[in-house]
Amino acid sequence: MMWSEVWHTEVSDMFTPSPIQDAIMAANQQFMASFSGGDAAGIAQLYTEDGQVLPPGMEPIAGRPGIQAFWQGAMDMGVKSAGLETLEVTHLGDSACEVGRFVLHSGDGQILDQGKYVVIWKRHGSDWQLHRDIWNSNPSA
Repeated sequence: MMWSEVWHTEVSDMFTPSPIQDAIMAANQQFMASFSGGDAAGIAQLYTEDGQVLPPGMEPIAGRPGIQAFWQGAMDMGVKSAGLETLEVTHLGDSACEVGRFVLHSGDGQILDQGKYVVIWKRHGSDWQLHRDIWNSNPSA
């Protein structure tokens, strides 16, 4: 199996999820579904109100309107789907830290980018939301 196919495998093969891990993986499923549906507003709603994305080569982007505009820009540039694979989740009280891998595809399934990410999650009521989201690409072959 190629790494680009790994993102859709069962994470349960790697660890036994806790309720927090289950909630984070469910939010990641929403992220991926929103991305595939071209719904940047839906993605932005998964972040805290003062959330930040920390993309490579750019200044931090804060707040849901900026985050929505960022993800809409990625979609407009041809990124049509995002695959996320959780590798580990560390629970830290009302926060959690997730480490994972990502792959981005074009509409015809071509891999546009792949790499790793770290997300700091915050509990908001009974929900877990992305608070700080940073990633970088793996070197190309």
